[in-house]
Amino acid sequence: MQKSIHTAFLLFFYVLFAFCCAAQAATVTDMRGVQVKLPDNIQRVATIDDGFVEGVMTNLGVIDKVEVIGSWSMKRDYKYDFEGADGATWQHRGWNTMKLLHPWLDEKICINSPQGNIINFEALAKAAPDVLILRVGDCTVSAGDKNAVDRTINTIEALGIPLVVIYAPTWYKSPNLATMRDEAAVIGAVFGRPDQAAQLLDSLAATEQQIRKKTADIPADKKTRVLLLGLDPNVRQQGASGRVWGVDTSESYIVEQVAGAVNAFRGAGSGVPLSAEQIYALDPDVIILPTYNGYHPPRELYEAPYYQLLSELRAVKEKRVYAMPWSPMNCARRIEYPLDMLIIAKAAYPDRFKEINVYNHALELYKRAYHVDGDTARALRTTQLLDWMKDIDF
Repeated sequence: MQKSIHTAFLLFFYVLFAFCCAAQAATVTDMRGVQVKLPDNIQRVATIDDGFVEGVMTNLGVIDKVEVIGSWSMKRDYKYDFEGADGATWQHRGWNTMKLLHPWLDEKICINSPQGNIINFEALAKAAPDVLILRVGDCTVSAGDKNAVDRTINTIEALGIPLVVIYAPTWYKSPNLATMRDEAAVIGAVFGRPDQAAQLLDSLAATEQQIRKKTADIPADKKTRVLLLGLDPNVRQQGASGRVWGVDTSESYIVEQVAGAVNAFRGAGSGVPLSAEQIYALDPDVIILPTYNGYHPPRELYEAPYYQLLSELRAVKEKRVYAMPWSPMNCARRIEYPLDMLIIAKAAYPDRFKEINVYNHALELYKRAYHVDGDTARALRTTQLLDWMKDIDF
């Protein structure tokens, strides 16, 4: 009799424990601090971001649950044509890494406008996803206008769709990349895999620590002066030569806090337009070309007739101009961000990083982050337009 009572007692607490665990698994606290109640069996996921959420979901093995996307960057084929001063022409083509890994995303409903700035809430309501993961700070929902962000959140919640909000580094006044771990952990919690998601970001952060160790002892008077220069064709038509990033941005965080260099532009703001005269006054040692309104290779700055005004820059004459990985809709860091760090660090201090081949390191990053084979990793490297590294043994 006592044994039966004891067994029943244990069974009661097992059921109670299982119920409590299930209740916890069905509730996620997002980066707003809001507790979001989720369906028991999530099958239809909507995302509003530019690839970071999908990258984490790829690592977790749940990418097949995406039914609705919020960024046209995962649908488009990007092509850019260039012409040198001598009349020679060339072309670069690339995709979002998520489009290459998951071409079926192109068939999914995109609830954003092709211009990337108007969410179709009617289409979202009709799609009726089990949960929507919104990354604030990507190009799709910018962090610049907090009131607009609140309106977007309120409208989605009024539709009755469970909404999980994460904040990209661009959301914060003093951005660094540590908060990306928090983003991944929230995404992991949605699918019951927070530890795996956190481990992914921890493994990526190891690159940051490796770089810091190599640059920590550089004296202030020996630091390389780096300028991140966005070769925006639109701003060029307005009379400026490019856009730069100030000391309050995550780009500057990588330059100064990780790579141990100096941001040549000491102002504030993101995408600040500068004239040729202002860029000459900065006189950077190294120029880094991020994705900005298209892909921009060093050859464009070296050879394009519309950049002849910058041909006397010391960094141009010494061929110390480098391109960042192709990242369409480039407003916030994604899974591939360690490559950004390594390119900036090696460009600034080639001697300190001579034993690190970034061209090969990229393959290992893709394999680790996305669980892909060598052929797919090489395809990812090509679609991010990194094959220039082979030519200069970078």
